[in-house]
Amino acid sequence: MAGRGRVLTGAESPRRRYALLASIVLLGFAVRVVAVSLWQENLVQDRDAYLALAAGLLEGRGLSSPGTTRPTAFRPPLYPMLLAARGGADALAYVAIVHVLLGTATVALTLLLARRLGLGTRAAALAAGIVGLDPLLVLYTTFPMTETLSTFLTTALLLWIVHFAQAQGPPRRTSLLFAGVLFGLNVLCRPTLWVFGLLILLHGTIRVVRRLPRQPSQSAESAEFRGRLFRAWPAMAGVLICVLPWTARNWNSLGAPIVTTTHGGYTLLLGNNPAFYQEVVAQPVGTVWDGSRGPGQSAWMESINHEMDRMGLESEIARDRWMSRRARRNIASDPIMFSRASLLRLLRFWNVVPSGGAADGVPQFLRWAIGAFYAVVLLSAAGGLVRWLRLRDARLTPLVLLIASFTLVHLFYWSNVRMRAPVMPAVAVLAASLIGRCTGLRSIARRHETR
Repeated sequence: MAGRGRVLTGAESPRRRYALLASIVLLGFAVRVVAVSLWQENLVQDRDAYLALAAGLLEGRGLSSPGTTRPTAFRPPLYPMLLAARGGADALAYVAIVHVLLGTATVALTLLLARRLGLGTRAAALAAGIVGLDPLLVLYTTFPMTETLSTFLTTALLLWIVHFAQAQGPPRRTSLLFAGVLFGLNVLCRPTLWVFGLLILLHGTIRVVRRLPRQPSQSAESAEFRGRLFRAWPAMAGVLICVLPWTARNWNSLGAPIVTTTHGGYTLLLGNNPAFYQEVVAQPVGTVWDGSRGPGQSAWMESINHEMDRMGLESEIARDRWMSRRARRNIASDPIMFSRASLLRLLRFWNVVPSGGAADGVPQFLRWAIGAFYAVVLLSAAGGLVRWLRLRDARLTPLVLLIASFTLVHLFYWSNVRMRAPVMPAVAVLAASLIGRCTGLRSIARRHETR
């Protein structure tokens, strides 16, 4: 009989199955340990000033501009708070340990996510293996930047959303509260997740509206809709628990209730200005804004700062708003170049080979190996996306919405390949769903196998 009495053998036996899954997680751990050992100097390269922000917290200056007591909201607060938790410990060792643990946990969460979505053992192991060996995720394990923490948090959030979607009956209030807190932590690490939250909310609202009965009176439908929304209050409370302190702090210290950061205007203008259009967008693909085709990025930024200084714009908020307005004017005045710049940002976001400064010192054979890895993964993920569209499997929808939200945001804002780090576990699961030919993602309309 092909039924329930089937004996598990080979890779399907529980012992071998667990050994396979454990080995994938251990592989991700080992790769990250090797990475932080080989590139220890990266651990103190403070490109985004997170170490400096953490130092301000440790010294009692609060979240302030490096070397000053001036409050700042230029960067999201969660990651520097995590760094500051080390107390007086050595920064290099602390960042290495935390990043290795977070990266390894992300591999494990990807495994759980894949299994929760119905992927078989080998396909789930493949998804986790992709994350474990992902060159982008491994490299940024060695830098004090938000990529490692944000990738861990987004993967945890996806797993929780999928868990809710598959749960029988209404979720518990404590579970909803935890989901809200988890989302709040995500947006305090990477504000781009606000767009993902809006897409999830829109998708959920549409699903609720479609399920409402059409026969009862309009007032009855409206009451049921309000009731379902009201039951989600613990999740909203969880978000507020995380976000309100940050918003209140900004209102008190900076004079405005900033929910995200004061970084948005800069990143919008950085990718939408005449200098960038002329020196990069109008040049061959792959051109870097390094001054080889004009004054360069540093000269442009210096001129922008001088202009804001002449106008008397001193506060972060005023400068952020001015840059945002200037960027919108640039977009409106030259829609063709904006469209070309958006296409370039899309290509940069989904680039498969190291380019620009990231390619310096990378041997040619390694570039080809990285390119081949990402080409296979991204093409497979595209195939998984096609399957999602064809089978209309709602279980994969949160993954697709996460990828879509990051892609959409970086069509407008400054973009490069590291910006996509938080969506790579979702990409890996989509890729594995195609490569592994998972039976769990078949259409529900397909007949069950004979038991």
